[in-house]
Amino acid sequence: MSDRVVDPVCGMTINADEAPFSGEHQGSKYFFCSAECDAKFKADGDAYATVSRLNLPGWGMTPEPESVTRQRKRPPA
Repeated sequence: MSDRVVDPVCGMTINADEAPFSGEHQGSKYFFCSAECDAKFKADGDAYATVSRLNLPGWGMTPEPESVTRQRKRPPA
């Protein structure tokens, strides 16, 4: 049985062994449901990794999880 994982970009829950894309960021492995999510993560992995570690209620079931990610992307002070 495959581990269920959450795509850190879109919040979709997927099977790790069926994920079409995966990669590592700062020593952690991430899985992606699409080339678009993979590309977005590669462009700003720190922001997406931060949100994925927050363990937000409903993450993985959120209709628009990227809205949460956008809130975490604040301009540098």
